[in-house]
Amino acid sequence: MSKWDRLTMDAFSPPHPPDEGYSEDPLNPTMQHGLSAALANLRSPSDLPAWISANAAHLPLALKKRLAMVILSELPTSAVSDIVWALSPRLYRDFIRYLPPEICLKILACLDPVSLVNVIRTCRTWCDLALDSALWERLYHMEGWKAVRTEIESCEAIVNVGLNDSIGYLHRIQSSEGHTSKIRALVSDDDDDVDVSMPGLGRLGSRGVSSGPSMFGPSPSALSNQPALTSSGEMDLDRSSSQTGTSGSLSSSSESREKGRYKYTTPESSLPPILPPQDPKALRRSTLWMWDASQSRYRINWKYLYNMRRRLESNWELAKYVTFQFPHPNHPEEGHRECVYSLQFDANHLVSGSRDKTMRIWNIHTRRLARPPLLGHRGSVLCLQFDADPQEDLLISGSSDSNVIIWRFSTGEILHRIVRAHHESVLNVRFDKRILVTSSKDRIVRIFNRRPLHPDDSSGNNDMIYPVGRIVRSYGYEPQLSRQLPVKPPYTMIGRLDGHSAAVNAIQVRGDAVVSVSGDRHIKVWNWADQVCTLTIPAHDKGIACVEFDGRRIVSGSSDNEVCIFDAATGLKVATLRGHNHLVRTVQAGFCDLPYSQAEDEAEARRVDAEYFKAVEEGLVDPNDRNRRANAGSSRPADVQAYGAKLPPGGGGGRTYGRIVSGSYDQTIIIWRRDKEGVWKPAHHLRQEEAAARAQQREASLPAPDNPIAALAQVAPQPSVGPSAQQPGPSAGGPSSAAPVPGAQNAQPLSPSVSRALIDQVVPAGAAALQQALANYPDIVNHHSYLQVTIEREPSAIVRAQLRQVVSDALLSIQNAQTAGQRSEGTAVLSNQATAGSAGAAEPLETPPAATPQPPPAEAAVAIPSAAAQAPAQGQPNASAPPPHHGGGGHAHPGVAQGHIPAPENTPARVFKLQFDARKIICCCQSPIISGWDFCNGDPELEEASRFFATVD
Repeated sequence: MSKWDRLTMDAFSPPHPPDEGYSEDPLNPTMQHGLSAALANLRSPSDLPAWISANAAHLPLALKKRLAMVILSELPTSAVSDIVWALSPRLYRDFIRYLPPEICLKILACLDPVSLVNVIRTCRTWCDLALDSALWERLYHMEGWKAVRTEIESCEAIVNVGLNDSIGYLHRIQSSEGHTSKIRALVSDDDDDVDVSMPGLGRLGSRGVSSGPSMFGPSPSALSNQPALTSSGEMDLDRSSSQTGTSGSLSSSSESREKGRYKYTTPESSLPPILPPQDPKALRRSTLWMWDASQSRYRINWKYLYNMRRRLESNWELAKYVTFQFPHPNHPEEGHRECVYSLQFDANHLVSGSRDKTMRIWNIHTRRLARPPLLGHRGSVLCLQFDADPQEDLLISGSSDSNVIIWRFSTGEILHRIVRAHHESVLNVRFDKRILVTSSKDRIVRIFNRRPLHPDDSSGNNDMIYPVGRIVRSYGYEPQLSRQLPVKPPYTMIGRLDGHSAAVNAIQVRGDAVVSVSGDRHIKVWNWADQVCTLTIPAHDKGIACVEFDGRRIVSGSSDNEVCIFDAATGLKVATLRGHNHLVRTVQAGFCDLPYSQAEDEAEARRVDAEYFKAVEEGLVDPNDRNRRANAGSSRPADVQAYGAKLPPGGGGGRTYGRIVSGSYDQTIIIWRRDKEGVWKPAHHLRQEEAAARAQQREASLPAPDNPIAALAQVAPQPSVGPSAQQPGPSAGGPSSAAPVPGAQNAQPLSPSVSRALIDQVVPAGAAALQQALANYPDIVNHHSYLQVTIEREPSAIVRAQLRQVVSDALLSIQNAQTAGQRSEGTAVLSNQATAGSAGAAEPLETPPAATPQPPPAEAAVAIPSAAAQAPAQGQPNASAPPPHHGGGGHAHPGVAQGHIPAPENTPARVFKLQFDARKIICCCQSPIISGWDFCNGDPELEEASRFFATVD
């Protein structure tokens, strides 16, 4: 088969050779009767126009052209213009073939992604340019997304390891497997199929993608003032492009003319070399990577990355996720013993701080402890921040003991301890490369330097804190006395911000600005270098618990159950989000700003103000009406509550992918999204205890031998949970108080997973089944947190009360048994003392005291004075009251009843802290269990690509 036949049979090629933008065929072809016969019909000059119309097709081409030029020369310009306009469809030219690639890419850059996919389907030459790497990278950033550049660069380096070994391997096997053409294409530049250089673009790879120089430059994220791109509908961009094939040879009649300008690789010649599968250096095939022929190496495939990000955002929109928890369900002994107040995570680690006075560093992939718990605080760990970058390698924590501790993140070593950093509990810590900022219940914000500071540096030097002018050293008789003063060591207090009248619950640092929120209902913006307050915002009706600051917006959550958005430049409120029915304790926002968002947001704000003033002048809006409902982002004049802001209602930014996630004492997490009008609405509600239960059930449902149910059958016979198991002991009002004492002699210890699986089985069966299980398997009492969550899922309040009574009776029996054992040990010790005294070798022996429950540590969580005046919601305690002290899932201390199950109206689900990134949300609450939602939803392709996705901010 000839090369031309192969090209014409290719599904990607057009059904016939392209016409180079115009056709040689006439618009209305007529039958050729012969010129001589047509001339015989011409009798007089007056018949000439009609004769020409009827017999123009019979004239020779040269005569037609001459006659047309004569006629056109006699026409006015307007008539010629009409003729050109009518002929324009026939004069269409393929700009891709005749314009430089830079201009072609500039044209294609004006298209939205869906239209660009249609361009890919057009023809091979259009496909080659439409798959340009820099073009899709620009489209990725124009959606408001960001990428983790360091991760891309490091993964590209790893993927290309052993590439030379691969080429050498192909050299060795070419004689036996016939890869000569591929090797020649890879190692020789003499072949025409490999020379794919294009002016200003480097070389096109197998997918038409190049990583070489591009008209868009190395950093598409820095583009500004570009036209907005809109995407209509969801489309699998990879699937649509895969149907079109890859770049190949030109199929037009002008191939020989264009060969000097464009040279394309065939799919075979552009494939990278692959090691045999058994080789440890073998590279798994993945569409995440594309072959860059210009540099003979793999590069990231930005078109595939764009498609994966769209798929991930679709999962966010449709609430498709899988749940997980810390600790891993199979290793509950690694978890905290009490509630978790604070957390932070990155791509590889999660750090949590708890009321049990410890911090734990988790491997976020395995959900196991990365190292033993960090011990150093004498009170609850209320706040923390870490930076795992080797250049920083820092973890800073604040506690209710009023101390701040600086740790080396990689080892857990204490580097520095700021003793009595505040007079009361430290509620928040934030740091950047220059300073550490802390806030406290003592109503003060303090600033500490992170680098040594010389006295003549008013705020630091170029490499330390803040660049300032320097005095030139005098070499005469005037010594520079400031140089003789001592240098301030790191973590010395260099500033103090006073102004709040209540506890400062949260702070944010960005550049020279510090934003603080307090129980006094105000938000303050400070210039920390000058130690002055630049803006005070009376933000809420009650105390403020949390804040988020991105430089343009301030987002806060309060005891008035609202999430509010403020313009940071003017302090005006641009949105109020109402969806919680209790204190909003934590919030994180991502507005998905586009490269041109700031200019468009200011223009949109002016437009909304103009419409509002026009409506006021026409009497459609009463500006003095204070009863208007809260505006969640609507731009209608009747909903506008403030004018003059730099941001439009709702906060601006990209409407498609922006999100706000808030957590509350009402035990819910809300994901807020904007509708088509830009109004923030609750898109999804999440509950921490449900996520933990699903994660544990999912782990328990694994097939054998990992299935704990099967393992339970190997340990001992399962207790009967059917109707026959209902013993006649309990009455209708509740189970019998005479619970059997757990700890039978034939009971065997159970693994944590088996214990939780047993709890899942016996709790739904009723109080009698749980009573029997506690008698046969006393180890399950140690998993009281999971037992508590399982009991609270029961729909009947009576059944829940019966189950709680059974657990309380079992715990009381354990405590009584331990106390009796300690008394017998004490009696034996006294007997031994008496015997030893009579023998003349009396040595004082101390009798161990009876174990008593330990009082909970002093609570130092968010202090919001105004919350005390708030009437608690139905079924909820007061927001300002400290969360109840309860034990975590782990080892029970002898003699301490740590398995107390709180009342159902005080379930441990108040959300304390949450954080989200591109793929997941993780939150902590009153329970020792940390829960998460992964929106990759178990998709291996998304999980592979998600490491390159940065958080929407």
